[in-house]
Amino acid sequence: VNSDTSARTHASYRSPHNKTGILVVNVQVISDSPTPEDFGLEKEEGNKLVIWVGGETRALKHLESRVQTEQEALASRILQANQTQPNLLSAPTSQSAALRFGCLSIRRFYWTLRDLFNEMYEDMPSLSQSVTSQLIWREYFYTMSVDNPYYAEMERNPICLKINWLPRTDPTHQKKLDSWKNGMTGYPFIDAVMRQLRTEGWVHHVARNAVACFLTRGDLWISWEDGLEHFLKYLLDADWSVCAGNWMYVSSSAFEQLFDCTFCICPVSFGRRFDPYGEYVKRYVNEVRKLPVEYIYEPWTASIEVQEQAGCVIGRDYPERIVDHNLVSRENSTRMESIRKELLTGMPHCCPTNTEELMKFMWLPPDLHKHISKTVVDECQ
Repeated sequence: VNSDTSARTHASYRSPHNKTGILVVNVQVISDSPTPEDFGLEKEEGNKLVIWVGGETRALKHLESRVQTEQEALASRILQANQTQPNLLSAPTSQSAALRFGCLSIRRFYWTLRDLFNEMYEDMPSLSQSVTSQLIWREYFYTMSVDNPYYAEMERNPICLKINWLPRTDPTHQKKLDSWKNGMTGYPFIDAVMRQLRTEGWVHHVARNAVACFLTRGDLWISWEDGLEHFLKYLLDADWSVCAGNWMYVSSSAFEQLFDCTFCICPVSFGRRFDPYGEYVKRYVNEVRKLPVEYIYEPWTASIEVQEQAGCVIGRDYPERIVDHNLVSRENSTRMESIRKELLTGMPHCCPTNTEELMKFMWLPPDLHKHISKTVVDECQ
């Protein structure tokens, strides 16, 4: 909602008499206002109630908290702490939902961060863009979508590369797509992200990059259009221009230079980098929570005895891997290399100015070789 007093239909309200702080009631302020069911949206079983309070008052309060976090990080000389050191288990510190619904001014957010940086680092004004780069990307995606009604699709979109993704008529397409959507790929980190998305309507951006790469050029070779449709359905902060732009970027369809260095996010080591003890995974993938920590991200490597003891037998309690990442990432890398060679004879596509910018956007670590597929590292080198 755009204001604290806006009418809400079938909403959840806080109650001072309820120990949980939440009183769930069906309130229909306007008698003839439509319900979600009128638009063909049915409540999904198993989804827990997640309360997001809108309005500028709450957005400004969250902004104060975010600025304090940024200030503490800058004092420790850490730039973009929410990106370089993301806490996947904490409450969202992103302002994306508030920006999406107009509860927070983008200019206020931008200048608050920039002024804070300039105040603390007076001798390095040229680096101020580093703390606002994601906001600049947001405006860039807006600009690129102007006068382009086909921005969210591939075929008719003039800025999108035409990649031969797995045809929808392929007998494996729907099974792979459904496994990804439902968090049943057999890769616990990927599944945790997808389950959080469906139940809470929000996931951290580093997690979004991981599942987007997995669906497209990394593993399943399915068009980013299918992923975008799913994200637009479930993400509270879903913004047509920004969401489509990010999907094109991560899938190597536009705006990037990945064809020149086919980075691939490993669904095992990428998650382990941010959450080495698997606490995030165990919150959303209950099947693996009793496994020893060394098997949390790759349960198929545990012996059958360990699986039985943990109540997580692969193929019975938790699905087999939908694909073997080591194999398909190599195949997809070869496909990307072929596409890159074809593009060398045509017009250059939109992309960042250099690899450093790419690394920052994808939040890849300096010691990249530890977190992505070895075969891909070899190609990059």
